[in-house]
Amino acid sequence: MLEVMQVSRKVMDYLDAFNGSKPVVHNNDAMIIKGISRRKIPVDERQSVLNETFQAMSIDEIPVDSQEASELTEKIDLVFKKTTGVFDEANGILGIEKLKNTFEMTGFAINYIMGKKDNIAVYIAMWSDKSGAGPMFVECMVVNLIAADSDYDIRKEVSVNDNNNNDDGFDLPFDMSDPSFK
Repeated sequence: MLEVMQVSRKVMDYLDAFNGSKPVVHNNDAMIIKGISRRKIPVDERQSVLNETFQAMSIDEIPVDSQEASELTEKIDLVFKKTTGVFDEANGILGIEKLKNTFEMTGFAINYIMGKKDNIAVYIAMWSDKSGAGPMFVECMVVNLIAADSDYDIRKEVSVNDNNNNDDGFDLPFDMSDPSFK
């Protein structure tokens, strides 16, 4: 089985974006890492560079407008809910497209690709100012899909604290009535 950290590192190295990159999510089953590429890739060549990245790493591309992409994204959302403690509802492929449109409305050009290799899902996004000026940002998400099928659920690990008098279903491991939180 491929390790999520190994795959994310290879992607970021390939795009010359590993040095200075920061993990946003980092566990055995899911990794999101953001960085700035040292490469200057013209906007009109970015999709081909993403395709080249997948080919170099033997990752099978999944068309983002396919049923397989929707199913894969739902599975990835499940992994994040189970392994990272992220409780908000994701919007699958529609959420990704909405984010892309928001970036474009604010003057950014964004390209992304998604795919799968064995039991690992990979998303890569690259964006920069539409003019090509400034840095090109890279975000890589790598997810172990086996985690979606397991019984592990981080939500069962959340501490219960009777001092929390909220009814949202998520007890916090500290007392919100403490004056230092106000």
